[in-house]
Amino acid sequence: MELTSSVCVVTGASSGSGRRTALDLARSGARVCVVARRRALLEEVLAEIGGSDRGHSLFVCDVADRAQVRGLAEHMSATYGRCDVLVNNAGYSDDGTFEGPDDVERLERVMAVNFFGVVYCTGELLPLILESTPSSIVNVSSMAGRLGLGGNASYSASKFAINGFSESLHIDFAGRDVCVSLIEPGFIPTEGFPHPGLQKDSVMRHALGTVEEVSAAIIDAIENRKMERVVPRWYHLLQLPRVLLPRLHRWASLKMNEARSRRKDNGTEERTQESAS
Repeated sequence: MELTSSVCVVTGASSGSGRRTALDLARSGARVCVVARRRALLEEVLAEIGGSDRGHSLFVCDVADRAQVRGLAEHMSATYGRCDVLVNNAGYSDDGTFEGPDDVERLERVMAVNFFGVVYCTGELLPLILESTPSSIVNVSSMAGRLGLGGNASYSASKFAINGFSESLHIDFAGRDVCVSLIEPGFIPTEGFPHPGLQKDSVMRHALGTVEEVSAAIIDAIENRKMERVVPRWYHLLQLPRVLLPRLHRWASLKMNEARSRRKDNGTEERTQESAS
């Protein structure tokens, strides 16, 4: 698919991978509507990609609010009359184990943004997308949508849901010239996901990807009509034990969770000692 002169929507565009993707799409010749909740940051991104004089725009929107997403669709219809590419990138994590009734609402909040935000944006913009074929929908998920790890059930559940939704839509729209793609990043340091522990670890820091790699994967999926991209690419290998050696995968996951719990406890102890001193 040719990006030059195409019209793109990028949610979660105020920072991280969304911001980088918006910049790269604009440099590819696309007109970009950047979407997020924080107007000030969106205005900075809009200015950096060339502003409205070059056909770009911004729209302040909480993707978990369907009425606001409907407003986004109205903006796209009135401003451009089309939507060639939708990048569903908005999302966040609320770390913590699922311990009982108090955590149900936390899980619902994560699902509202991460999963239903994708559903709302896809649903409300779909009429324009279908009128603009060949077109693309790119859903940014996570390796947490393939490998459920301890300590973040709500985030993992939301990403598993995105994966199933995306794979089904890819099949449904294949004959209608709409490519639905799935991007699954691993550990990518961003504002919302800084991964300070991994960045300090002499071994694990080499497993970190970059927002530039995520953006490149998104553009590759759009241009070459690819259903799935993992970032970094070698993360594909992490799925093999789960499929081929499930008992080994579960054992390794338990050990990783035990190590994570120890690091968390040690961090709490260190902060307590610092406060006492």
